[in-house]
Amino acid sequence: MDKAKILQAIRIALQTELNGVSFYKMAAEGTSDKKGKEAFTMLASEEKKHFGELQRHYASIMSQNKWAPSISLGEAKDMFSRESPIFSEELKQRIKESHFEMSALSIGALLETDSIEFYRKMKQEVDDPAARELFEKLENWEKGHLRAITHQLDILKEDYWADQHFAPLY
Repeated sequence: MDKAKILQAIRIALQTELNGVSFYKMAAEGTSDKKGKEAFTMLASEEKKHFGELQRHYASIMSQNKWAPSISLGEAKDMFSRESPIFSEELKQRIKESHFEMSALSIGALLETDSIEFYRKMKQEVDDPAARELFEKLENWEKGHLRAITHQLDILKEDYWADQHFAPLY
């Protein structure tokens, strides 16, 4: 990949991460579930770390025409240490009223899926091993986010659908 394409890819990645920060902050503000607020705030914080790392690499490519020498994303938080990785059991008790939370999880899953696909594509297109490593690590972080969100959706989905009187069409 030439320098212009790399910079364009990083700009797209920066916008993707900013979208994630904004969305997860909005989701944290929109839920009344304490555990949900914490989880969405943590997701926003992790996306902000990704943004900062991408900024650092962008600046290095602009000024030195090479990727920054190291990758500094920190450690991913383990969201699977609990049965319900994002929301509390209290949310499950009031699932009928949880339209916002279910929508936030669904949109979050879409954002994470798009990010995973983008980073996977970038990883395959770049020649530089440091760039490939960065995109691979970002892809893996987003996969972790997607697993936590999907796991939470699976926990809540059946109860939510039943309370909303959703039924499959025959």
